[in-house]
Amino acid sequence: MKTFSTEAICAITGSHPACILRWSKAGLISLHDSQTGWKVEQIGDIHRVVNMAASGASLNEIRVWQTEGKRSWTAGWPAHRGELLWQLEYGSDRVLARLMRKIDHDYCGDDYINHVLRPLNKWLREQDTMAGATRRLARFHEAVLHRAHCVMRDGYRNKRVPLFLEAISVADETDVWMEAIRLTRQGFDVELSSQVCDSPAVSTQSYEHHLLWCGRGISSNKHSQFLEKLNAGQPIRLCGPDTRVTLS
Repeated sequence: MKTFSTEAICAITGSHPACILRWSKAGLISLHDSQTGWKVEQIGDIHRVVNMAASGASLNEIRVWQTEGKRSWTAGWPAHRGELLWQLEYGSDRVLARLMRKIDHDYCGDDYINHVLRPLNKWLREQDTMAGATRRLARFHEAVLHRAHCVMRDGYRNKRVPLFLEAISVADETDVWMEAIRLTRQGFDVELSSQVCDSPAVSTQSYEHHLLWCGRGISSNKHSQFLEKLNAGQPIRLCGPDTRVTLS
């Protein structure tokens, strides 16, 4: 019978080893044999949990969903954003970091970033007009940096696929760090150059992928440099919310 490693299972299902471990401990998926690996039928079990978790349902809600065969109402992603917002206002740095780690490990990286962190970052920057808005935004940024450093260290220790993420332009200082978390959770060892400068950033290690983060467009000069590297066959591409070519 064909079996798969945890790394292969994560690549197939879009999950992460931390999620697999968390879901196993919660009884949502059966444990695999550390000697032989994951069986084919277990891939389907993990896929089902991935799809259930994509709604933002808690692990307990997913367990009920599995046992009773019907989906119960869940507060979903807004509830997780609300938890983080409450901690930003009243919680300690330690408790805030612990909550971010828990949500990070309960869900796939893309869901965690796209449904929790990025919407909360946008709200804090554009819609939070209450007293203490500046303090909450600063705390959120520091919490994201802390989480990014934690997962990036983990990616380095586990010798994942090396990727160099270079900031070409930045719309806000937090977004590129959230992208570093998302890419790390996809199985990469991310090295991030977050400071925008005129000269190209230099990686401290060899890499298999080079992403240019464009938060506020890319200058014509840097776009020309990008095309030269691309045409030379280098593993480089643009990413980010705004890849338009600008004059400066």
